[in-house]
Amino acid sequence: MARYPDAYRARQREEYLSFESVGQWFDGLGTKSSGTKKVYLNDLVHYCEWIKKNPDQLKQERKEQLKSDDIDAKMTAEKTLNRYINSGVKPQNAMARAVAAIRSFYAYNFIELSDKAVKAPRQIKEKDYRCPTVEDLRKMLEGSHLRDRAILLTLFQTGVRESSLAILRVKHIKEVFEGKVPAHISLRAKELKGKYSGLECHTFLGRDAIEAIKKYLDWRKRAKKEELTDDSFLFTRLDALGEPLNEQAFIKIVKEACNRVGVEHFSPHDFRRAFQTNLEAAGVSANWVKKMTGHKLSGEENPYSIPKIEQLREAYMKAEPKLSITTKTETDFDRVKREVESLRERLRLSDKDFQKQLQQVYPNLKPYDWFSAKPQREASPEEIKAYEEAMREYDRQRLKNEILEELGLTKDKKKTMTNGNGRYESKMVKENELTGYLNEGWEFVASLNHEKYLVRRTLD
Repeated sequence: MARYPDAYRARQREEYLSFESVGQWFDGLGTKSSGTKKVYLNDLVHYCEWIKKNPDQLKQERKEQLKSDDIDAKMTAEKTLNRYINSGVKPQNAMARAVAAIRSFYAYNFIELSDKAVKAPRQIKEKDYRCPTVEDLRKMLEGSHLRDRAILLTLFQTGVRESSLAILRVKHIKEVFEGKVPAHISLRAKELKGKYSGLECHTFLGRDAIEAIKKYLDWRKRAKKEELTDDSFLFTRLDALGEPLNEQAFIKIVKEACNRVGVEHFSPHDFRRAFQTNLEAAGVSANWVKKMTGHKLSGEENPYSIPKIEQLREAYMKAEPKLSITTKTETDFDRVKREVESLRERLRLSDKDFQKQLQQVYPNLKPYDWFSAKPQREASPEEIKAYEEAMREYDRQRLKNEILEELGLTKDKKKTMTNGNGRYESKMVKENELTGYLNEGWEFVASLNHEKYLVRRTLD
């Protein structure tokens, strides 16, 4: 069918609004969105042009058809709509939307079409994976208000959903005021609503986001004379005191920042995708990424591979250079040196004792002086890789030991526990023993490493 200028279509829509059946349709829809009404009305106009009848004629004809005892006559409207669907005059997704609009026209005029008789096309979900880069973010921050700058950096450096951003309060970022970097943000299960209720999110604010939030909160206190408390919302409207922003407001802020500087159109969810991508690129394990993005852990990941907050903080520190607009790109040597120093400080060990701890889990590790301000030489790529593997193995062994200690298991001990529905016996077994235990009715629980497995069975 021919395409018409926007002005012509606008006049058509005005004409169609004068039809009684269209007025009753829109009253039934109950939507206040002018955009939704415009799209739906365009779809009805297109269908009426194709069938060469106006809306009131469609309504009157349908009424007459429903009075007929002849099933073919009664289903005329459904058969006509099916021909329209199969005509190829619209792409599949546009046709799926048009069919929904036409069905609603009939439904709100109380002459509903049969669902089973209309073969509506399935809408194809086209996934457009957009992922803002640090350079995109730098451009979007140009000319941004202090609040919007803080929002953009928080989205990029925490990966939180816009729904979570809307409920953040000052109490959630208390570590910012304690001087901790990165600062932990915890959203508990009871705070999240809708389909995300029951999940938890443990993420972090990087240096850039912390600085931006501090400046924004200081502006609220100075310019708006606002007295902030623990329960004050973190991000609020500019035209009201203490009123929180909703999800649509965050989407609009991101969109306007993109339009202002001419970058690709991103959404808050794209920032979430960038966060996950940068964590993965920094080598953060998959289930730790899930924990920081508020996804559900499944199977053996829950509860046997749940990281501690400080472990998550260290993992985040690895990724922060990739999330920062100010930090220069680290060399592999600088990154591993920072990780080694962080681990040694957390373990509170001397240089020599720290080396011994790593060599216990990675016997071929050669000593290297990571802790001098100016080492005599920079570590070779092989040494850097070896220390990375040693630290990963150390974390795996430590996590395994924590699990065993929590369960009260050792190589020679077994423990009887209660699982809420009854008592069960847990046991750690070797790989070559696993099949035998499963055949005897034991239940697989978790893989502790590549050689040891945790199994259990219910006791009578």
